[in-house]
Amino acid sequence: MSEMADRPLRVPEESILLHCLRTARWFSNLRLVPRLREHAARPLMRLYRMCFYDGLTRVSKVLLICSALIFLFSYRINSDLLLMTAALSMTLIAWSLALGYLFRPRVSLGRQTPEVAVAGQPVNSRMLITNNGPRSLYNFTVREMVVPDAQWPREWQRPQVARLPTGQQAAVPVSFIPRKRGLLKLSGVAVQSYFPFFLTRFTQRVPSEHELYVLPPALHLVLPSLRKLADQASKRLTIGNQNMRAGPALEYAYSRQYQTGDSLRRLDHRASSRYGEPMSKVFEGAEEIRRDQVYLMLDLTLEHFQRWQRRPTSIYALDERLAVAVELGLSAQNEGFNLVGLATGNEWHSIDSINQFYRTIATCEAQRAVTHTNSALPDKVGDENGLHILVTGRWSPEAQAKVERWQKQGILVLVFLIAEDDEHRDSLPAGQQFIEVQLGVESDGATKR
Repeated sequence: MSEMADRPLRVPEESILLHCLRTARWFSNLRLVPRLREHAARPLMRLYRMCFYDGLTRVSKVLLICSALIFLFSYRINSDLLLMTAALSMTLIAWSLALGYLFRPRVSLGRQTPEVAVAGQPVNSRMLITNNGPRSLYNFTVREMVVPDAQWPREWQRPQVARLPTGQQAAVPVSFIPRKRGLLKLSGVAVQSYFPFFLTRFTQRVPSEHELYVLPPALHLVLPSLRKLADQASKRLTIGNQNMRAGPALEYAYSRQYQTGDSLRRLDHRASSRYGEPMSKVFEGAEEIRRDQVYLMLDLTLEHFQRWQRRPTSIYALDERLAVAVELGLSAQNEGFNLVGLATGNEWHSIDSINQFYRTIATCEAQRAVTHTNSALPDKVGDENGLHILVTGRWSPEAQAKVERWQKQGILVLVFLIAEDDEHRDSLPAGQQFIEVQLGVESDGATKR
């Protein structure tokens, strides 16, 4: 509670004294003035950063400081050798500054950056640098401009281009590591030249805006086959539900390439021998239609996100939930399903492409569980003939009531739970359609209850 965004909200049902105590606690921990921004706004600090911090390398800074100290204390030492050495060092730095200014970067660029990234994993971009200056460009590197929530490689880890003649183009790889999920807005790149003696550097900042959608960190888990789960759950739903709506009988439609999870009884041996690869039979009917389209439903509520808080103290549990949703979306596509809908809370989003699915996952915001007791899940399903997958962090009475209502209507629903707290473990009812995801298990990342 040390940021302006943590200022507590006023809850009408609670006493004003409690709100005052929360406000006083927030104010006591508040950092009123961001020190870095305050210093950066000063003209002398900006001059220092441009000339000394950014303009000189570590070697030249050491030479400059040592030379200045020799000149200051020369009356005590009275050594011509040390004075000549200090003068030579400062002359070398001045000569490097003069040549570096003449051969400073004057470039334009084209960006090739992916639209989607994963937190904690490198993002590799390809920058097409064109030298527009009157002279060749020597010994330069390219990096992204500084933005929050990302980690850039060290200066000596960046790839360096030895020479780029005027009017020519070079492709330079640029990488960095995003630290958290969300929308990361990249403003441009900085081209830094270290010519001639790697003592000075001159920087040209080239604006190049790009929006990068960062997914939550990947989890080390292995999910069971959705097709097998759907087959087992649909058989149990058909047997155990007397209100199951009648549908047409299954009839052979066509054969397609074998996919992970297909039943071996549906192998088309004639088509397999004809095409030289395993082929599966596809049947049309009420049971098979369910497996054509997948609808994901996400519970975005956090149990410890209180009404007086403007933002949750931690979104780690939500990121885990979203990471499971990403794995389910990829697994559905790999097994031949068509991901067509995504519900975040009580709102449905149509999914036209996988990148749209990633953008929706990256921009999901946490919701308060105490104020969303009746809207944490959608009231209506996307399509009664589709396969619906619910991802939640705790088995709440609302989730139980809605899942039971959908099952009575003959709708196939799979529930994946990744426990938000230890108290929510082993809370799912028995059934093939209820799967509890457990982390830290290498052999089998998902266990069925």
